[in-house]
Amino acid sequence: MRMRPLAALLSFLLLSALLPSISATAAADPCGRAPLRACAPGETPSDGGVATGAPVCPPGTPAGQPCASAPASNNPVGSGFTSKYPLDRSIALFQAAQPSRGTYDDKSYPYYGVTFDSSTRNQSIPYVKVENTRSDGNRDEMLCTSVDDPACSADKNWQSILIEGGIGNCAANPDTACVDSFSVITADGRVVVAKPLMKFPKNAKEFPGKVNPDGSGYAAGLASWIWRAEGDGPGDEHDYLLTGTVQSGGQNQNKSWKDLHVIEFFFEAVPIVRENSTLVKAPEKVMQKRVGKDFSEIMTSNNESACYANDDGICLHRRDFQPNTRLKIALQMPKFISGWLNGRLNKPAVTCKTFSATSDLVTVEAGPEENIFAGKWMNRSDIKNFTFKDFQVENRFKGMFQGYYNKDNPNSLRDSGEEGAIDAYDLWAPYMGEKAFATNKTWTLSSARTDNPSSCVKKESGGIQGVVATNASAYEATAPKYNKENGTLEYRVAAPHYAADGKTENIGTYGLAMSITLLQCLYGITNVPTSASVSITSSAGGERVATVALTQIGKWVFLSAENFTYSSPTLRIKLNQTTSATAQSTGATEVKKDPPAPEVKKEAPAPEVKEVKEVVAANPAPATPVAAKKIIITCTKGIRSVCKSSLWEMSSKIPIAFSAASSSPSVIASTRVLWRTKKVPSILICALTISKRSRNIGVNKTDKRAMNSFWVACRITL
Repeated sequence: MRMRPLAALLSFLLLSALLPSISATAAADPCGRAPLRACAPGETPSDGGVATGAPVCPPGTPAGQPCASAPASNNPVGSGFTSKYPLDRSIALFQAAQPSRGTYDDKSYPYYGVTFDSSTRNQSIPYVKVENTRSDGNRDEMLCTSVDDPACSADKNWQSILIEGGIGNCAANPDTACVDSFSVITADGRVVVAKPLMKFPKNAKEFPGKVNPDGSGYAAGLASWIWRAEGDGPGDEHDYLLTGTVQSGGQNQNKSWKDLHVIEFFFEAVPIVRENSTLVKAPEKVMQKRVGKDFSEIMTSNNESACYANDDGICLHRRDFQPNTRLKIALQMPKFISGWLNGRLNKPAVTCKTFSATSDLVTVEAGPEENIFAGKWMNRSDIKNFTFKDFQVENRFKGMFQGYYNKDNPNSLRDSGEEGAIDAYDLWAPYMGEKAFATNKTWTLSSARTDNPSSCVKKESGGIQGVVATNASAYEATAPKYNKENGTLEYRVAAPHYAADGKTENIGTYGLAMSITLLQCLYGITNVPTSASVSITSSAGGERVATVALTQIGKWVFLSAENFTYSSPTLRIKLNQTTSATAQSTGATEVKKDPPAPEVKKEAPAPEVKEVKEVVAANPAPATPVAAKKIIITCTKGIRSVCKSSLWEMSSKIPIAFSAASSSPSVIASTRVLWRTKKVPSILICALTISKRSRNIGVNKTDKRAMNSFWVACRITL
């Protein structure tokens, strides 16, 4: 995995972005709240900044660039706007639930908050900044008008650069990260083509991007757009905000910013409703000098925590998605956004094709999916020492939760798909409990937060190769890992067992979309199978297995699994290598699934028990050799985890009649599948369970009257 010099810096940036922004104090201040005018280098705000704690504009501030001021306490000053709507952002809900700080400072505050969430935390505001890390650990920052701003040149000995690009409208700004088309597929199958309505904020400052011939570069700083899908459903509201960021950064190398690379990509489609107020102003990135310090910071002015996004006079809120609708969105993606994507998407269907020498067109059709927001404010006295499974997990955990160990920050807000999230969730789960903090429906797409260990996932040059979608609170940050020993793709997810009401079970969903090229590389196959077996192993050891259809659209394949419960299951996907998948012409993912087998918990191995059973095929087909003779099967007691070896493959579906070789009455049972080993076809594996009480033999199920059921491995004697 390639080490990134900005890793520590970005962690701090993300945390800083979540803290309330500092607003100005006086409307008359020329460097105060919006509308802001340019302040000259070294200019003092007209309200007497020294007396009130408002800083001067930092020396060297470019003409035309806004600066901000703040009260001496550094506490943010709100606009006075009070919304009649509930809070839109999950993080705002969590902060609103924080226990009173009273007179506690950070060191003595008795509570600590932890969240795992993948929704948008801040409004997308494109900007560029450079910075130096000081010896005291603070960052001295400069706001830039663009990457080519002379004040932000690498020649000025700035250590690093951060570029927060945006995802705009391709019709207005092509050849960068943008939305090419958007439509809503209604519950009755109608396709409603949406049209771009307006930029939001309408006067947002933008800057150009750059895509080099080799595919490297950075995205343009574009504002989000509101799109209208007239006829997407009943009611008067048909507008959606399509928003996102493409974050890039790099280190100063030999007085050059040539080391630019993409750090993170995030996109969300949000159905919206408007709320109007003259108190609400457009947000803007501003630079201010920290009160009483000799360094500058980049902050957000006019941030409204009560809004999902805001502009002058307008506060946007989420509204519910129309029932049973799917969104189809085509994104023009520069090739430097590549590799693996994660999403809150229901049954995603994805295609990717070359758009130009430097860009791909990625089309995603999917329904919205639940975002299960896990989080809790915990009393520090209840938290015991953590036990780590290895040194790497311990180091990562302590880096993620520095505020807990240093007592200098009362909460840690983690992304569901960041590196280490799944291990961190497992460590916090005993204290967060089995109840979600909140849930809401979202439609999101984001880049994997770490490099994939498989060489098949060519992140630097392969374009978009796959998408994993789940509603889990925490999931592994990479593409599913290929287990060569078992021949399966494995993927870990985690979430509270119950919704916020503490009663409704959170039902897990999982969708996988993958390019055929990647599938063939991972599995070493040529033909694409028609189906796959998805096994879901719970944290308690129980397992469910279902066969799902593998659908092919163009050069991509898809599968979906659902109806499993949390807390921390592991999903394993094994291809049933028969004939090639049938190509489909539509974007809908068809999922055909067997009912899940009853959950069977692992049992300790018992002393070996051998019994001989006489098995005769019932109503065999004339061409089936098994029907011509009796077969002796010797069964040995074992545990299911041993029985379910990945070497087994499904054979023909033959109904079987069983009779027990004991004094018990014969019992007739039937099964749809037999399992045999690849290497030793005479081994019939785990087709049977046997009960000590009734001595009955059943297949892939346990007699409800039986006690002490166990799995057996059986050898066929022809």
